[in-house]
Amino acid sequence: MKKLVYRGLKYGEVDMEVELLVDIQNDWVEITHTNEVSQVMNKSTGKYIQVNRNSLKCDVV
Repeated sequence: MKKLVYRGLKYGEVDMEVELLVDIQNDWVEITHTNEVSQVMNKSTGKYIQVNRNSLKCDVV
């Protein structure tokens, strides 16, 4: 079972990193971008993060 971790600097905060864990086999994920913000939403769990657009990163765990 593979999982992805999306992380970045929280929008509107200074030096606060947030992360969201996603199971790529079972979860439905939506990623949206504006000029300043990236939002990653795990629609299966209802959890989401909003980060500064240039700080969004994704890692396989």
